[in-house]
Amino acid sequence: MRTETEIAEELFEARQIEREANERRVQLEEELIAIVGAREEGSKTHTIGNFKVTVTGKLNRKIDWDVFDSSIASQIPESLQPVKIKRELDETGVKYLANNEPQLYKLLSKALTIKPAKTAVTITLGA
Repeated sequence: MRTETEIAEELFEARQIEREANERRVQLEEELIAIVGAREEGSKTHTIGNFKVTVTGKLNRKIDWDVFDSSIASQIPESLQPVKIKRELDETGVKYLANNEPQLYKLLSKALTIKPAKTAVTITLGA
């Protein structure tokens, strides 16, 4: 049976190999993009030897909500506003109900599913 030190050393080494492989992959992608080019937005597929390579350009769009709300939203019909309302669970609120409002939490639990997530392990070289 391996010791925890041996496992930690192997995990640290595996993470380093993973980081190096990721850096190499990004470098190779940049080299290939320099040769075949990329659209600002959208994809193009290239046949290179036995490979089909798809290069996809993307643009990240962000909005200043204060500016939008204060001076722009009223000028664009609501049905045409490029805005989505995203419902998401407030986990802090769920924990609050569980700890402080058991009756409300019991009611909420009829619609709530809880399952374990992957346990995270962080490893760094240290003392």
